[in-house]
Amino acid sequence: MEKICVYTCITGNYDNVNEIKNKEKGINYYLFTNNKNIKSDTWNVVYIEDPKLDNQRLSRKIKMLGHPEINDKYDISVWMDASVIWLKSVKEFVKEYLKENNFATFKHSFRDDIYVEAYECIKMRKDTKENVVKHIEFLRKEGYPENNGLCEMTVFVKRHKDKVVQKTMKLWFDTVCKYSKRDQLSFMYCVWKTGLKLDIIPLSVWDNEWFTNAKHNIKKDITSARIYYGNDMEFTPDRFEVVPYTIKEDTYSFNTKVLDDCEQIEIEISDVPVVEYKNLKVDGVNLSKVLRFNTIDYNDKNIFYSKSGMLRLEGNFKKGDKIKISVELHKLTEAEVYEFIKYITEREILDSLELQNKRNEIRGIKNSKGWRLLNKLRKLKK
Repeated sequence: MEKICVYTCITGNYDNVNEIKNKEKGINYYLFTNNKNIKSDTWNVVYIEDPKLDNQRLSRKIKMLGHPEINDKYDISVWMDASVIWLKSVKEFVKEYLKENNFATFKHSFRDDIYVEAYECIKMRKDTKENVVKHIEFLRKEGYPENNGLCEMTVFVKRHKDKVVQKTMKLWFDTVCKYSKRDQLSFMYCVWKTGLKLDIIPLSVWDNEWFTNAKHNIKKDITSARIYYGNDMEFTPDRFEVVPYTIKEDTYSFNTKVLDDCEQIEIEISDVPVVEYKNLKVDGVNLSKVLRFNTIDYNDKNIFYSKSGMLRLEGNFKKGDKIKISVELHKLTEAEVYEFIKYITEREILDSLELQNKRNEIRGIKNSKGWRLLNKLRKLKK
């Protein structure tokens, strides 16, 4: 019988430790970390270091190449991001989905093209524009085709002793070190190069019966807006710009010039989830329409939710036109975020496409210590 382990990695302070609620007999669980403050009652904690790598790429190293602690002892390894919480049997999951091949993973929920994903990575601040452009130029030079598939790498299963798997993982890590740190931008290229065969898991990585996801431990400040000029979603990095805000109390403003003739300008106002906005003003250009995305009215407040607050300007814009944007942005308190999450969950607003990505964050908040504490305090007050 093949021996199975589950492994994850936390570097720096990026994630909280999610203790294993139901340890499965015959499965060993490993948590690799360079954070000496991390302790666990349920994980086998293994401390790691590599001074040549930053925290993100050190985590990628473990994710892709494994570690001597597991590589020789086990036949099958199940990678899970540290935000994942298993709900059902890992053994049954492996038996169900690792079948004909030596690597099983999830298809991307929304896209099937690395080049489109690259646009999203810049737009959603997943990596710098310079890194992603360099990465895309490399893929173009290699002749990597468009629409060649895209996978979610949150959870995957592999027979890590297989030679083609090892070759693919090494190329994957080398590519991430040299180009963009976003591993989804490299994985299918590496599969294409090595010929690795995949078992595609026919489920959504964000919504399935096997596991759920907790919230990453990230605190952000609002410092800049991202702007895309164009009439389509084609990846054209020369039409992107990042504009720092001038911040005076709660008012965020910037001035810029239109980079190219276009009919649409898309602006990411905030990349912090759950932010109240008001007194939005757009000056300097003639607008036919203003559309707001990832927004909802709640308790007489306008809220940007999910991963970003987006604004789309429509009109006949000319290169060099001057634009001035100003908006008041207010972060909600933890208690207000709790109430907001409760509100949209109870009303099943999650059924809308725009809120599907929020499902992960909502589950994470409801599983967090802060959520449980606030819930207990409210019950005591009653």
